[in-house]
Amino acid sequence: MIKILKPLSIVFILFFALFPLYSMDFQGIVFADYYGTVEPDYPYTNLRNRFYFQPSLSGDLFNYALEYTLSANLFYDTLASSSKFSTDNFVDPENILREAYLLIPLDNFDLTVGQKTLSPGMTDVFSPLNNINGSYSFKLSLDDPYDSSRSDFMIQMQYYPGFDDSIQFVYVPFPRPDYESVKTVNMVYPGSNIDIDFNFSTDPYLGADKGSFFISYNHMSPGFDFQLDYAFYTKQTPNFDLSNLSNVSGLTGTVNSKYTRNHTFGAAWSTGFNGITLVEELAANITEDFSGTEIGIKNSDITFNSQITGTIFFGIFAQLNVVYQYIINFDKTGLIYSNEIDSLLKDEFNTYFSQPQQHIAFAIAHFQKSFFREKLNLALNAAYLYPQIYIAPRISYSLSDRYNIESGADIKTGTPSDYFLARGSLVDNYFVRLKYEY
Repeated sequence: MIKILKPLSIVFILFFALFPLYSMDFQGIVFADYYGTVEPDYPYTNLRNRFYFQPSLSGDLFNYALEYTLSANLFYDTLASSSKFSTDNFVDPENILREAYLLIPLDNFDLTVGQKTLSPGMTDVFSPLNNINGSYSFKLSLDDPYDSSRSDFMIQMQYYPGFDDSIQFVYVPFPRPDYESVKTVNMVYPGSNIDIDFNFSTDPYLGADKGSFFISYNHMSPGFDFQLDYAFYTKQTPNFDLSNLSNVSGLTGTVNSKYTRNHTFGAAWSTGFNGITLVEELAANITEDFSGTEIGIKNSDITFNSQITGTIFFGIFAQLNVVYQYIINFDKTGLIYSNEIDSLLKDEFNTYFSQPQQHIAFAIAHFQKSFFREKLNLALNAAYLYPQIYIAPRISYSLSDRYNIESGADIKTGTPSDYFLARGSLVDNYFVRLKYEY
């Protein structure tokens, strides 16, 4: 893979060095933010103080015969530590390049080559069809656009057989796994004789035999949109290989992460009436553990996402997503070690894979309203994820055309998770951010 990446890097560097000779649009985002805890049962903790820079360069060559995009992520966090739930002080080198791709527009199809982020599916939240790119495992705010998807090197072709239809082919030769800021997690349960090390992959790209393929058909018309999807891909969230564990005098040893191939069959459709937009998505995700007997591999599932969007009283923009997920062959694993050990491991893995029960249902709502000619913007994200309620208020104010100040909080009822494999923020927090865009 290194033999492939080096010449590609040289080609991109030489090509982008010619940019000053042609059309160019240079933009950027610079911000400083601070996160702190507001967890009632925990002492106040400084979580993050990050200085972030996201430059972006785009333009065209040869009279729009070729278009290019190049962007990067750069940050320094003064508060990051070696905690397993902490981010890095400096951006990891593998995450600096955000996007770098070339687009060739032709008569009835577009060809794109390079590192890019794609978001298939029609719903805005928890789309079961959004499976091309991996993500960052650590998030302080669930809606943070700067800690969202990770781009992949891909070959993308979009074919337009007619005015209303398009067919998209995407091939990702070496997918990027979800980014884990800490590569080893030690699991020790006092009194249960469990002492395990979980080693997460350190390879920024998965091997050539893990290549992913995606195809989708899209129909767009004034009153009805429709989409069909199929994907044969490497799931970016790791599974776990338990074959090296020993159960002689308690469960000990090392668990290595591994990445399995999945199939996704899905469809989405959208329609509107009386100022309301309704979107429906349905997907069947078939993993390598369809039988449900492998405790360290995610089960297959069927997921349905219903989204309704419109304007309610006082001109408030509102959106509601209701998600139902059925876990196929849930908890079919037989006795592996002992009742006590198996119970602990199942709790850890099922929570990590977001499959704690066979039937999962939750709702996510978003409300937004602007004031003072859109200078002040108030928003609220709220979710019911049994048995917890999630509330995330947001406020932003435009100091000028380029300067913006933002604040918000992420509040979850109940106590923070004590699972060893828990991902993301464990405690309630708030943030303040000063942002400059040019």
